[in-house]
Amino acid sequence: MQNSIKYLSTTSILPNEALGKDIVFISKAAVSESARQRLKDINYKVVPDIWDNRTKLKEGSTYLEKLYGNLTKKIGFSLNELHNVDYPYSFWELPMASWLLYSLPTLFDRYCRLKLAVELYGKDNLVLLSCKYKMSKYPGYPYFVENVCVKEQCVSAFYAEVAIQMGIQVREFITNESLRGGLYLGDKKYNKLSRSFYIRAYQKLKKMILDLILLSFFKSSNILMDQYEFNELERLIFARKLNASFLPWKKKKVAKSKRIDRGMLLTISADDQFEKIVINLLPKFMPEYLLEEFEAYIQGAEKYSDYKSYFIVNSYCTNVFFNYAASLGKVKGAKIIACQHGCGYGQNENNYCEFIERSFSDYYITWGWHDCCYPKAQILALPQPNLSRLMNRHKPKLDLVIWVSNAIPRHVYRLAQYPIMPDMIPLYFSCKRKFAASLDPDVRNFIVYRPYQYDYGWFEEEEKLLKEYNIRIKYSGALPSLLQKVKLYICDHLSTSCMEALAANTPSVFFWDYDLCREREDAKPAFDLLRKAGILFHDPIDAANKVNSIWDDVQGWWMETERQRARLIFMEKFCWADTQWQERWIEAFKEFTR
Repeated sequence: MQNSIKYLSTTSILPNEALGKDIVFISKAAVSESARQRLKDINYKVVPDIWDNRTKLKEGSTYLEKLYGNLTKKIGFSLNELHNVDYPYSFWELPMASWLLYSLPTLFDRYCRLKLAVELYGKDNLVLLSCKYKMSKYPGYPYFVENVCVKEQCVSAFYAEVAIQMGIQVREFITNESLRGGLYLGDKKYNKLSRSFYIRAYQKLKKMILDLILLSFFKSSNILMDQYEFNELERLIFARKLNASFLPWKKKKVAKSKRIDRGMLLTISADDQFEKIVINLLPKFMPEYLLEEFEAYIQGAEKYSDYKSYFIVNSYCTNVFFNYAASLGKVKGAKIIACQHGCGYGQNENNYCEFIERSFSDYYITWGWHDCCYPKAQILALPQPNLSRLMNRHKPKLDLVIWVSNAIPRHVYRLAQYPIMPDMIPLYFSCKRKFAASLDPDVRNFIVYRPYQYDYGWFEEEEKLLKEYNIRIKYSGALPSLLQKVKLYICDHLSTSCMEALAANTPSVFFWDYDLCREREDAKPAFDLLRKAGILFHDPIDAANKVNSIWDDVQGWWMETERQRARLIFMEKFCWADTQWQERWIEAFKEFTR
């Protein structure tokens, strides 16, 4: 029987005693390129990928959306009992959102991969190798993602927690290796002795003072607003014309106010095996701001709970005070207004983040689109501020092409479309290779490849691929600024920068896999226009051939009537820009407070 034992590893960190054994890695992404080189003489296998299949991804996303709705009700009821309060379950939706946004998909991914390993090798034949690592109660983004999905020792320990709940044997080991995580590839940090450092310090101080002024002078205002993309002048205009206050980005963490019997969370009923695992792990991983710190947060948030409406974008992931203030306000009859804050909303077949945000809000501001994909929030389309500032700003000054890439943690942190899942990275790199190989050598000389600002262990493969085709790699400058200057913009995934390029009127070529990045039905006509106009491709070779064919007159090609018409229609739907955006926002928000 001993000969049939398989040692299951979730990262490339292995104990010495396991090196001569039969090793099975939980996924291809768990083994980096350098790790594969180290392990080339070792007999190992890899559990097949799951999320490179559109049907499974869609089924998983649909399941999580349903589970999220059920769990918020169940956990909300349990939290009421724990805190001896009687709030409607909707009160708890916003405070729980940032935690469930990341914890549920992460747990579900680990469960699915371990379940597949058990099906392939048998539970009795598996021993999960786990790094000894002390885990914390990570409150949400970015702490949960940075630890549970990036730092390999923590990734390993988190898998072990799920495995124990599934009855899989776990063997813990100690490693002396330093914590492995993401590597920053962006511009260098400011030197504390440089002039730039003092400029940034001054700007930060000025911002803090303005925050205090806006919050102090308008305590009896109608709206408490997220700072979003508004600059100082715009916030002053909103404060005056809407009688609005702006909550500072972050409030100090509160002290723990009381002891909580976390074991009471285990009384929550479960409808299936995975939900049971989630509930069993609640005592260990539920954030303290929902339990021990709840009373202190509520006391601090009470003074911000009398507004008529609350505008929140993505700070619900980090600003606990804002979440509790808005939830208290909602109980008193206030409206919660959420807002799209990136690409993919209204576009992707399934969008878990969009689903959650439309669930906890009464109104949802989009960049132009309307649909009925998800219930609850009433849709309101408004021009996007940053896109409006970029509108028609393209004036080519650099005889360069910028090719923008993406990167994601090697371990799943949410279920999303191509190329966000680690299982899709081999296909993603294959598309890059085909595109680079099909470009004319003369064109390649003008291309600058811009990697994602963080390297999660993929960059060594990217670098090797691009050097093979003599393509320069450089991360420099703010992307919106570069889009205004370059000759051509190329993007190999659906991203916010695609919307920025269209708004700026920068000549653009997009390409990505269609099967794993299908748009929802309501969005298809707008994307069809981009396809027909020769802007969007789903074959990287076709995209490269297009770049080759237009190279001598990129601007002339881009300004042709057919492409400009497609661009403008797409913008109206998905990246609405308007020089009068402030006036439109003010009129819309006046309706919320009447």
